[in-house]
Amino acid sequence: MAGKGYTNKELHKLIMKIHGDFMELRTEVKQTRETIRKYNGLREEIGKLQKKIIFMEARGEGKTSTLEIIRNWGGCFFALITLIILLYNTF
Repeated sequence: MAGKGYTNKELHKLIMKIHGDFMELRTEVKQTRETIRKYNGLREEIGKLQKKIIFMEARGEGKTSTLEIIRNWGGCFFALITLIILLYNTF
């Protein structure tokens, strides 16, 4: 061996440093997993809320269109009923 070797004490220090780095890395990975879980939960919640909004908008449009139909055709319907009553009373 032509180079300087490491003593047992130096090797132990290096191993302990690497162990500390791995422990820190495990903690960071755990935090990252938790953050990803929270993000995925938020994405699911946003998806549910989007579906609710679309449903509510469709329901609102349905009410609006129903009211427009009643308003537009209500006069014709009333005229038809009046005509039927008049014809019934006349004959």
